[in-house]
Amino acid sequence: MDSHFDKYREELSKDNLTSFKDLEDLIKPLIRSATKINVSKPSELKENTQLISHFGGQPYFEKEEEWPKTKDGQELDFIFQVFNNGEVNLPDNIQLVQFFYDWEESPWDTENDGWLVRIYKTLNIDQVIKLNKSTESELTKFCEVTFKAVQSLPDWEGIEIYSKNASKLSCVLNEDEPWDSYQKAAEKLAGEQVYRSQIGGYPNWVQGEGTPDHDNKPMKLLFQIDSEEHAGLMWGDVGLIYVFYDEASEKIEFTLQCH
Repeated sequence: MDSHFDKYREELSKDNLTSFKDLEDLIKPLIRSATKINVSKPSELKENTQLISHFGGQPYFEKEEEWPKTKDGQELDFIFQVFNNGEVNLPDNIQLVQFFYDWEESPWDTENDGWLVRIYKTLNIDQVIKLNKSTESELTKFCEVTFKAVQSLPDWEGIEIYSKNASKLSCVLNEDEPWDSYQKAAEKLAGEQVYRSQIGGYPNWVQGEGTPDHDNKPMKLLFQIDSEEHAGLMWGDVGLIYVFYDEASEKIEFTLQCH
């Protein structure tokens, strides 16, 4: 009986897809620009941090806004905010994105209470106010951030969504370790694809592919945040959070994966 690898070879041969170079040609068009977030060591809270990108500390608020809460009235912890200064891979219609989280609830996906992505499409700097939590507890440490432009490709868990032929060709190039061929090609084209805090690009899954769909298309990653030691963040057992965003519908999806 023919194996599924034989079936793949037959299908791929019709398109003359047989080599490692063919694999590179299949995945090269998938490359997306992304922004790596480098989190600095914690430091003393500075004045007017509402107007800079950072973890912990003082978030941006405008007049008449209130501190985000859970459905039962518990205040969320402020995790981070990133301004769209033209150097980060945020959608053009987003000027500022913030993330809040409830460590007691520790939500794992969209349907859970205890998380909030707040998006500002416009900023009214003259309306900025300083707003503090009513309680003292603030687990996220104040850390400044820097950004680095990187290139991103789907990980092995996700490549089949974007190119079934790339997945099949990886399998026939190395039947014992099919992921190895793909990872080598991805690293050659876009650099090492590792767990990192990142704006845009593709997710790096810890426990397997989990990209949500919208209108029968995979949603784009808005950001993923690693367990950041400097900021005091630990998502489950050294995990990551992932947030997806659809510009047209403004739909937001959230999930957490850990080891």
